[in-house]
Amino acid sequence: MDVARASKLAVQNVFKEGLTDIFPRPFEVDLLKNECFAADVQKAVETRLKSGTLAGLKVHPIQHVLYPKKDPFDFRRAALIEPFDTITYLALVLTITDDLEMCRPQASKKRVFSYRFKPRGGLLFNPEYNFTTFGRHVSERTKRPKTNVLVKCDIASFYDRLNLHRLESTLLGFALDESKIKLINELLIFWANRDSYGLPIGGNASRILAEAALISVDDFLLSHKIDFCRFVDDYRFFAPDIKSAHMWLTLFVERLFLEGLSINPAKTSIEDVVGRRVDASIAPTYKQQSPKRDFVSPRLIVGYAGIVPTKFRELSDREAEELKGEDITAALKRLKEKVVAVPSEIRRFLRILVAQEAYIGLKELPEILERFPQFTPMAVDLLVKKSSDVPEHVRECLVEYFSEKLDLTGGMPEYILVAIVRLLGAEGYTRKETLLDLFRNLKRNAGSYIGRCIIDAIHKLAVRNDALEVRQYFNRADAWERRAIIRLANNVLPEKEKQPWLRNVKIHSADDPFAIEAFEPKKKKI
Repeated sequence: MDVARASKLAVQNVFKEGLTDIFPRPFEVDLLKNECFAADVQKAVETRLKSGTLAGLKVHPIQHVLYPKKDPFDFRRAALIEPFDTITYLALVLTITDDLEMCRPQASKKRVFSYRFKPRGGLLFNPEYNFTTFGRHVSERTKRPKTNVLVKCDIASFYDRLNLHRLESTLLGFALDESKIKLINELLIFWANRDSYGLPIGGNASRILAEAALISVDDFLLSHKIDFCRFVDDYRFFAPDIKSAHMWLTLFVERLFLEGLSINPAKTSIEDVVGRRVDASIAPTYKQQSPKRDFVSPRLIVGYAGIVPTKFRELSDREAEELKGEDITAALKRLKEKVVAVPSEIRRFLRILVAQEAYIGLKELPEILERFPQFTPMAVDLLVKKSSDVPEHVRECLVEYFSEKLDLTGGMPEYILVAIVRLLGAEGYTRKETLLDLFRNLKRNAGSYIGRCIIDAIHKLAVRNDALEVRQYFNRADAWERRAIIRLANNVLPEKEKQPWLRNVKIHSADDPFAIEAFEPKKKKI
């Protein structure tokens, strides 16, 4: 793909899907709605790529924020990358993606279900291949006569442990544009602080490179006639017997070792699936008709090892019906009886409350979160989404609880702070003064993202005095915070009061087009 097309597609994709699937969509992304600004960004990215040098890319160092994964006490280091740098990184990777897709096992062979490149309407990946279709395929394959043993395994800390030099060698082996591969490697090494490991977690560019890193492994498995499929680093082997299963798994482990990778023993299992088959002679011959629904192309963002548990997933009609008959008191008793809270039981309890619209039960959240704080982001997401359903006295109790937690900022993980800030800025739970106090007392080592989150949270709550106070922190703020301060001041301060300051901002932030666009939108030249 040529540089111009790659740059245009990168801008379109970031506008469509955002910078990352981990952090909330920042207001900077929506600035790309202005076609004039989007065109300028595209041209600037083209210029950066055509320089062919790391210095010419003009990227900034990246920061990281710890975020929960799907399993208890399991975290990922999410990369916080500047908007312009994210688009540049994606555009650079897109220049080789067409050719990379040709090197992968054919999608129609149903071996690899993750991120099959098929750009359309700003989206990058074929919606027919995703985590859901991967699961369906595995279920169907386990019922075939030739599958007696199912092997489940995934690669340990895949993104974090991916060797960048081996990735470069893999890409060079596909006879792709060598200059682009060298530049990609220089960029990744720079972001890794000259270390040899780790892809930035959170965006589509890294997804494409992660898939490329496993092409050689996939080819190895196919050459040994190993029956498998995968979604990212989540592999399934369909073996005829236990001997084959052990042999295939051993070969897989040995091949991963050559890439500097290994499987996760805790997530590896060998299962007898003979009992899952349905005897064709007694199986029903009819198909139940389901109501027709309009097709909606799914967004292929599902995290890296399952769904990121920082969001509350709405209940399906079927699940809601099943949970309506559950005993809430018994479910809560089971939770409280155990010294160590069981994550699945916490999830189920919260979903029972929603199914039965028993939102008064959310008053139990403080006790639950004290025993399992990793659920804070998901609990907050539930509270925000169901704000109008939660009784006022329950909301007040929860606001008091979370506000008091902010006094413990010294040892509190940043992802929990971010969740609490989001709640205290949400309708029904607002505590502007608490947020301002937190901002005033925030230490620079409190985290990479929390300052920006506080400014975003008070954006719709602030008055003139608040804007004037927050503006004083501009010179010592990082780029993410500066753009938020600019937006806040521009929206709240009177025209005559803000214009002199914004003129200075335009000079000092000349190298950040998103900062300028926040208060001075691009216009078509006449």
